[in-house]
Order: sequence, then structure tokens, then C-alpha cells
Amino acid sequence: MNMRTQMAGTSLATYHSLGVRDYLQPKERELMAVFDAAPGARYTRQALAQRTGMAINAVCGRVRSLLDKHALEVHGETVCPVTRKPQELLGLPVVGQWSLF
Repeated sequence: MNMRTQMAGTSLATYHSLGVRDYLQPKERELMAVFDAAPGARYTRQALAQRTGMAINAVCGRVRSLLDKHALEVHGETVCPVTRKPQELLGLPVVGQWSLF
């Protein structure tokens, strides 16, 4: 059998789970738990890394996928006191706003 066609069972299971609507990976769920604990709170990626103990690069990847899944939204910006650069504030989506228009 060719090495290109062999795939671990866990890799195959992960591949098949990607198409499942509303599926969150364990690290995504860990980030969402921060927002679930404080509904309405807004966090930067750096703040999420500090609250979860995850590396910033892991947080950034999970945040991107959560934004793509519409599980999180950008709610403005704040200025980092150290770098003086803008950082996005992330929060849970506001439900029902479009029904007002």
C-alpha cells in the first residue's frame, strides 16, 4: 500500500467532522467557555491567551475559525497599552439585531 493513501483513524475522523454544522473543536470550546462565563464581555486575543493559558498562536487560529463559523464577532477595537497598536475586541454575536431593520 502506498504511504500517500494511508491515513490514521483519528485523522479521518477529524476530516469527516469538519463538515458537521456547529461542530466546535475542543480548543474552540475552551475559548467559548471564557465567553459563556461572562456573557457580554469583550476580550482581545491576548486576553484570551492569558485567561485560557493557551499560546497566542493557538488562540489566533481558533479565533479565526470561530469568526468564520459566526460563533464570535468583532465588537470594535482597543489600543494595546504596550505596543500602542489597535487590537480587535471579540465577543459573542448579538442575536436578533437584524430583525430591527
